[in-house]
Amino acid sequence: MPIEHSPPVRQTRSQARAQAALTPTPKVPQLRAQLDRGPHMEGEAPSIQEGSEDDDDEEENYVEEEGSDGTEGVPAPVGASQSTGEPTLAQSDQPASHQSEPSLLDIMQQITQIMANLQAASSSGSSRPPTFKSPSMKAPECFDGTQPFKVRSFLQSCQLIFHNDPANFSQDRKKVLYATLFLIGRAEKWIEPYLYNHTNQDSNYLLNSWPLFESQLFTLFGDPNEVRKAQGELDSLRMKEGGNVSLYIADVRSLVSRIGDWGERALIHHFRKGLPSRILDQLASHPSRIDSLQDLMDVNLELDTRYHDMQKEKNHYQENKPEGPRTSTSHPQNSSSSTHRKKKNFQKRDKPHFPWLNKDFKLLNSEKERRIKEGLCTYCGGKHSLESCIKRPQNKLTQP
Repeated sequence: MPIEHSPPVRQTRSQARAQAALTPTPKVPQLRAQLDRGPHMEGEAPSIQEGSEDDDDEEENYVEEEGSDGTEGVPAPVGASQSTGEPTLAQSDQPASHQSEPSLLDIMQQITQIMANLQAASSSGSSRPPTFKSPSMKAPECFDGTQPFKVRSFLQSCQLIFHNDPANFSQDRKKVLYATLFLIGRAEKWIEPYLYNHTNQDSNYLLNSWPLFESQLFTLFGDPNEVRKAQGELDSLRMKEGGNVSLYIADVRSLVSRIGDWGERALIHHFRKGLPSRILDQLASHPSRIDSLQDLMDVNLELDTRYHDMQKEKNHYQENKPEGPRTSTSHPQNSSSSTHRKKKNFQKRDKPHFPWLNKDFKLLNSEKERRIKEGLCTYCGGKHSLESCIKRPQNKLTQP
């Protein structure tokens, strides 16, 4: 009994196109096949053999066949009609540029261009300086607003965090919000109303301006007389004769940071006024004129280093100085000094110390009472009476 073949299901052109669009076309096997086939003559497109895997990967070209009833026929692939030797509608209508595949030269140029783009992107990315970020950066101490002298140290600690991690603190808003995390007590109560209105994006709003935050913190919780006090301390600051210039410079820098812009000449004047005479004498003979505070500090550091190095050499020489013979013949000039020293020592031995006598060499009342109570001589302390004491001058005169 003959097997009846069911008629093929007809598919419209739009359905075929939708199905082709949903089916992904792999490109990697085509490129691998191009590279495996080897180079071709210039202007000659490589051909794909029939029955290869590339035929399965290529996009199918469809032809439209009309049925007897006037409906659109089933689209058929081009390879199915090649056996008949008759060109299909898709082959006759498709342009030549779409029918020929890219040559190996074109593919190599595309790869070269991609590699050049990747190299340019990597070089541009490596030119950026790396951002420094320490994992163990110390957080600022909490500030409660009760100690005015701690305002400056609190803000300086925040600035160190910002400079250490500029990527995360590139905006003023992030800086201010970070600093508010360490406000407690009175300072926290001051910042709370601003945090309630944190959605305000105005640039002049306190949470959006770090300079404004610093200024308000100084005004409310800082010392109003800080500048005047710092000026007075700088005016009375003096360096000791044998002190170190480095410590003196550190004190001056600390006071200048609190004073602000006081003028270069005024700062130079106060810095010179506090220097010891040993450095001022050397500055007077300095060959060049010093017009800036930093240059003056550098020159003083050099002069002070030389001074302390020279003092170390002198002390080392005195400690290791060889001692000569002590005979009077080799050092006659020292005879007078040795005589004076002996006389002085003799005078010291000439004055014995008696704890039972006062400064007038008379017997103390407490000692006199003790001797009377114990029946001792009140003159020499012997076990006899005062009248029979042979050491008493009066008794010596009355003896036969």
